[in-house]
Amino acid sequence: MPAEFPPDADGRTCLSGRLVREVIDGGSKSERPALLLVLEDGRRVLLRRQGGHPIRDPVLEALEGQVLRVFGQQRDGYFLVQDLDPAHDQNQ
Repeated sequence: MPAEFPPDADGRTCLSGRLVREVIDGGSKSERPALLLVLEDGRRVLLRRQGGHPIRDPVLEALEGQVLRVFGQQRDGYFLVQDLDPAHDQNQ
C-alpha cells in the first residue's frame, strides 16, 4: 500500500504509516514530544487531530505504535487529521 494517496474531491489526502512519539523542535523553546506518522518512504509527518488538543491528544496517544491510515489535509507544518483508521499491521 502506498504511503500517500492523491487528494479526493474534497481535497482530503490519505496517509498511511506507523504512529510514533519523537521529540520535535530540539534545542528550541518549542521542544516537546510529539506524535508523528512515519510513512513507508521514511518521511515523518506531525499529526494534529481536528478537534483535539494540539499538544496532548489522548485519542492519538492511545494509538501510538500502531499502523494507521489518516484522512485529512496538509497544513503549514502539520497534517490535520479529520478521520483515522487503524490499518492491519503485518509486523505485529
